[in-house]
Amino acid sequence: GGRYGIKIRLPHAAVMTLLFRKNATPQDKLKIVLKSTMEHSRNLASFAAVYKTMLFILKRLSFRLRNASLEDKKNVFFKLGQTLAIFLLDGPNAGRRLVPRPPGLPEYPQHAAISGAIGGYFIWGKYSSINYQIVLYLTSRIIAGMVSLAREKGIPPFKWKMCNFDNVYPMKAALVWGTVMALFESYPHVLHPSLKKSMDEVYRYNDNESSAVV
Repeated sequence: GGRYGIKIRLPHAAVMTLLFRKNATPQDKLKIVLKSTMEHSRNLASFAAVYKTMLFILKRLSFRLRNASLEDKKNVFFKLGQTLAIFLLDGPNAGRRLVPRPPGLPEYPQHAAISGAIGGYFIWGKYSSINYQIVLYLTSRIIAGMVSLAREKGIPPFKWKMCNFDNVYPMKAALVWGTVMALFESYPHVLHPSLKKSMDEVYRYNDNESSAVV
């Protein structure tokens, strides 16, 4: 996680700093690049550690719950709680997996969801510009993935031929760009500062240059 974070954040941070921090000194630019790279790589490594640790804990807990005898406990509330815990950890297919999966892999899909949610809350839940950027990136990827999954499962209207990628993508592009330009021109303050700065560079560059000359 840490190595991958350095590989993808270092060049990105360097380019963005050179483009948009023109007034900063070389030392300040270097500090910004190193700080962004360290934060990204540290968070990726921390999340991977939390995620894998939680998978191990859930796998062991699931194993212990499945192998505990409900009949040995006379307390009806204990039995109910144990049954509920098994259902939450193992789902409706509780007890059907005969061969455990290798270490580091989730025993059930809900183990991945629980572990990811815990890691997301404690690692990526701390607001920073980098964390926010990654969460937004994942949001768009999740939406695209869920649409593909719905099409794969034959869920209407996603399974309809008229809703295939070639037909939908141009309309999506039109909607996204129409919306962002309307917000930029009318309510620029609601856009993320990095996005607004980029759009100012593209669509207000001549205005800034003219005002500087005057």
